[in-house]
Amino acid sequence: MKRLLLALVAASLPIAAVAPALAHTAVRETSIAENATLSASPESFTITFSAVTGLANVTLTNAAGREVALDYMPPRNRAASFTIPLPALAPGAYTISWRTMASDGHVMPGAVRFTVAG
Repeated sequence: MKRLLLALVAASLPIAAVAPALAHTAVRETSIAENATLSASPESFTITFSAVTGLANVTLTNAAGREVALDYMPPRNRAASFTIPLPALAPGAYTISWRTMASDGHVMPGAVRFTVAG
């Protein structure tokens, strides 16, 4: 019985060692919290990931779903943190969304919704 248990533990070690490598990069922190109400228009939006990743694109939309122009082009270099300058925003609801590209080619979307109070 003891040998069988040891064999099962030994057989599971390679699987446990591979599991962290299969995990995808996650958002660690954003400078604007989900569903935040801000007293003034933010000057920028910073997103920090759990590992180095590529930022494929970023869009900002208003409550009507219309895109708000950003003066930002995602860099070609991979990084763990990106800061996107934002234009002056009128009072209202907004969504900033992004897509990252992992080194394995996996695309992961994300978004933060926030409101600028007037």
